[in-house]
Amino acid sequence: MRNRNYIRIKEGIKKINRKKILILIPIMYFLIIGCLTYAGEWLLGKMGSPFSTELYLVIFYALMIVLLSAGMIGILCMLGTPIKSKKIEGQLIDIGFTDKEGNAPILLSKEKDKKGIKFEFYSPKISFVKYEDHISDIETALNIKVVDIRPGKDIQHVVIRSIQSGKENKDMLLWKDEYLSDKDFEFVLGESYFGSESINISGTPHILIGGASGSGKSKLLKSILMQAKKKEAIVILADMKGGVDYPTIWHKKCTIITDPNNLKEKLDDVLVILEERRKLLVEAGTPNISEYNAKTGLNLCRIIVACDEVAEVLDKTGLDKDQKAIINQIEANFSTIARLGRAFGIHLIFATQRPDADILKGQIKNNIGYRICGRADKVLSQIILDNSEASDKISPNDQGMFLMNTGVLFKAYYVEDDCLEGVDINGETAG
Repeated sequence: MRNRNYIRIKEGIKKINRKKILILIPIMYFLIIGCLTYAGEWLLGKMGSPFSTELYLVIFYALMIVLLSAGMIGILCMLGTPIKSKKIEGQLIDIGFTDKEGNAPILLSKEKDKKGIKFEFYSPKISFVKYEDHISDIETALNIKVVDIRPGKDIQHVVIRSIQSGKENKDMLLWKDEYLSDKDFEFVLGESYFGSESINISGTPHILIGGASGSGKSKLLKSILMQAKKKEAIVILADMKGGVDYPTIWHKKCTIITDPNNLKEKLDDVLVILEERRKLLVEAGTPNISEYNAKTGLNLCRIIVACDEVAEVLDKTGLDKDQKAIINQIEANFSTIARLGRAFGIHLIFATQRPDADILKGQIKNNIGYRICGRADKVLSQIILDNSEASDKISPNDQGMFLMNTGVLFKAYYVEDDCLEGVDINGETAG
């Protein structure tokens, strides 16, 4: 108990430091005690002997000092105690989430943050792993859905970001052009429970998107490619399903390839461009395409090579020797782009729904920094994220919900299939 009170006092002081106006509370209390002390002195003097003697005054001052100290401690404890903390800690005790002495973690703060609630707990005797192992119990006890859980300022502090159960983002989020980022080369994906989520391929150049059929991965891919076109990128899209999922406008604005032979030839062309850009950057003394464009005033467009279903592109099942040779060359070209593409503005974006660990070779997959998974079983989640969290955190009815390999859960913006209407061949939006 003494330790808890000490922690509450510390948190109360921190709260005053964060919100300076709260200093008025202890100041007001100090002034009240001062007034009471003055009034008490006057009253003792009016009462006469023996109450006006030095002994009674010393006793009176001692009582006022105790009252002042106890009040100040009480105020700091009150400020350092979140609303309903006793109830929340009691709920954790009820499910057995305690240390060996039966103490629940101390709730340091509970803050509303947009659509979410952020909890910070402290315990010197409960490990971070125990929090992770008891997520489902914590969700049930507190009636929340945990979005992520991470260490705080040290391993004894744990931050849980969550939403109230039943308030998940079920509504469709329609894309608006005002969401388009002006940063080079940032894509806005959607909204998490704590704000807009985006990725920037200038630093982390490649993306892998996974999800079961109907998870919304194709819509997310289209959203990213649409933004790429609006940023004047060259988009090459391999779709071995024949391109039927992409309206005519996509075939006009992008290069859509439906045949492995054509894809191999196009990738050969891309590697020629990569080598040409390498020479340009060396001559200009710049390390990447962004700095080259800034230094020279030129505009080397980024090149996006996307596969709507990468498993359909790289699957060699049932192929003859010549066909396998084509796929092997495609795979080798992908590997080269994955390793070298970042500096030269050449990027890979792969989408897949097939849980086949052998489709993407390690050299390609290991160079893909952004991993995004929608609704999936444990196998597909493991392939995309290297863990099963997408299976655990995204329910079967959650279309358009995605989990990133950073642990962020978000709802993707929805784009219509004709979202490239009004975008000219260079990516600019027509007036």
